[in-house]
Amino acid sequence: MTRFIGEYKYTVDAKGRLNIPAKFRKAISPEAGETFVVTRAPDGCLRAYPRDDWASMEHRILSRPEKPQSFRTERLIYSTASESTLDRQGRIALSPVQLQLAGITKEVFLFGGPGYVEIWDPRRFEEYVTSGDDFDTVFFQSVDSGPSAP
Repeated sequence: MTRFIGEYKYTVDAKGRLNIPAKFRKAISPEAGETFVVTRAPDGCLRAYPRDDWASMEHRILSRPEKPQSFRTERLIYSTASESTLDRQGRIALSPVQLQLAGITKEVFLFGGPGYVEIWDPRRFEEYVTSGDDFDTVFFQSVDSGPSAP
């Protein structure tokens, strides 16, 4: 799994193209073919998965039990998904629907994650960060509830 680390601020051009940082481009495996799958993500942002990491995510999505909520999740993800191959300038294209879902008009905040890059409208990200619990509470709750060591 690709691990992206860092945060970047960019702008989206008039055609919906977004620069992927050189550090992130260097991290993707040859199996990804310089192609990302971009789709909606929780909390009003987008995620760009290198194609090989998307295969792992897709396996997780499709291996869920067939229930109405699973179907809804699949539909919401796949209806907004698109493949985008890096162009010569290191950009991927975001669809108008994706831009609208994420509230992105011009400026974009990118940061790395485990197997994906999150793409946010900077104001929406700031609202998200300030609307929840403080970092210490969230961190220690997630660490304490995580898998125990052998």
